[in-house]
Amino acid sequence: MEEKLSGMQDKTECTIYDKMKEVLKRNEYVQILGIEILELEKGYCLGRMKKSRQILNPYETMHGGSLYSLADIVAGTAACTYGHYVTTVNGSMNFLLPAKDTEYIQCEAKAVRQGKHLAVYDVVLSDDAGKELENGSFTFFVTEQQVI
Repeated sequence: MEEKLSGMQDKTECTIYDKMKEVLKRNEYVQILGIEILELEKGYCLGRMKKSRQILNPYETMHGGSLYSLADIVAGTAACTYGHYVTTVNGSMNFLLPAKDTEYIQCEAKAVRQGKHLAVYDVVLSDDAGKELENGSFTFFVTEQQVI
């Protein structure tokens, strides 16, 4: 896994990054989908998922549920960089183009708002060529449980 800690100079932030990486590594669902975190900064996450036979729909394109999961996990990981675990309240995806002629789907999540109780993140999913295939928005409840 390629790691980039850009913008995370503070020791606490690096520890949060390490903890989130550990949490995702232990999660079987994340492993089944093959999701990797490539970059993680406060309020930002870049992840990807490899196209595989197991997550194709009957039309031989990546199943929308797997793409939704990628977006939810990447955005949720970004929201956790503020130090508390989050849980999804709402998620909305626009499936603009089929995910088919690509090795990976990349997902970029950026904070729109990180509040005390609610966090809102926009996501963009793109193919290997950088073409936007899907976009969406996720709202998370910020729990009292600290990441570290």
